[in-house]
Amino acid sequence: MSSTSAPFGFRPSFHNSGQIRAKAYQLASGYATSIFSGDPVKLSTDGTVVLGTSDGTRSGTVDGVKLLGIAAGVQYLDSTGRPTISPFWTGSTATYNTEAATIWVYDDPEILFDTQYTNPGTPGSTSVQTAVGEQADWVVASPGGSTSTGVSSSQLTALQSTSGQFQITGFQYNINDSLTDAYVIVTVRINEHQYKASVNSVG
Repeated sequence: MSSTSAPFGFRPSFHNSGQIRAKAYQLASGYATSIFSGDPVKLSTDGTVVLGTSDGTRSGTVDGVKLLGIAAGVQYLDSTGRPTISPFWTGSTATYNTEAATIWVYDDPEILFDTQYTNPGTPGSTSVQTAVGEQADWVVASPGGSTSTGVSSSQLTALQSTSGQFQITGFQYNINDSLTDAYVIVTVRINEHQYKASVNSVG
């Protein structure tokens, strides 16, 4: 936690089994939107993975959009047939013979993720402890992340009054951090999941 905003997407941090695994899905050749590690994604009607917004682009909305999980990287044959492994997908990438790319997704509804959340109160005096159990959507960053590290720059939005895509389950912080910091790291579960029914806010 910090006084400086430094979003890093959604980073897997816990599962009751002690194992966190990503699953392989398909990403269409030429898909026009970049997807970074830590970006929320969803299944489209054709069974391929797209960014987790209403239209699968960074100009889409997120309210009520059910998520498949969190992106973890891609692998594919580039236009020359060379195997490519990357922590992010560059929008409009052409693959060999227009074959689908493989995108790895943390799709287990029971995985918890760490992400940045902005303290809505007065930093230094307002604790975010009351946010536990509450829900929020995600902020669609643009251009979306770092092309050097492949890490997403998405984060959590302000709390929702009803149902949100994510539910806050706690906080991740070190000894020098405080729940009154301007930017805190919250632990969340995907609430509006394509493989599991959502729950209502506790508030």
